[in-house]
Amino acid sequence: MTAGQRWHRLNLLALAIALAVLVVTGIAWWRDRVRTFETPRWDAARFVVLAPEAPLDQRERWVVAVSLACPHCQAHLRALATRTAARERRPALTALIVDQPQRPTRVMLGVPLAGGVWWDSTQVWREAWGRRAFGETFRFSAQGELLSSTPAGVVPDSSSIAI
Repeated sequence: MTAGQRWHRLNLLALAIALAVLVVTGIAWWRDRVRTFETPRWDAARFVVLAPEAPLDQRERWVVAVSLACPHCQAHLRALATRTAARERRPALTALIVDQPQRPTRVMLGVPLAGGVWWDSTQVWREAWGRRAFGETFRFSAQGELLSSTPAGVVPDSSSIAI
């Protein structure tokens, strides 16, 4: 076998591997897209409380998906606390610790959280709700119904709270 034939075979092998990776990635993407996820709903019984909530007085609950390894989503949580601090009727800001296999022993987020700090021990956020973006903010009504969701860096609008 000549050197040219070896390079030709090597190129064909590389092309076959690249196509196989592309096909596998496409199938995984397609399966994720056709999967039906439930609409997020705040149900405290699905999460483990790490820091208790204050009485919410029928306020909206704003839940931020926080990874303890992600400084950006923690910064977003602090920015939301700052942006809503002067409001007459503030939302109950809540941290939902996600993608943490072990129960966090100490969570220091640096902001007061009227909605408390919760741990998603059973991966509700990722597996049931189908979410992937850390820092995403969910607005829930006092009854736990989803009102909206926004990415990190965006302050959710709220019809019941003046911005």
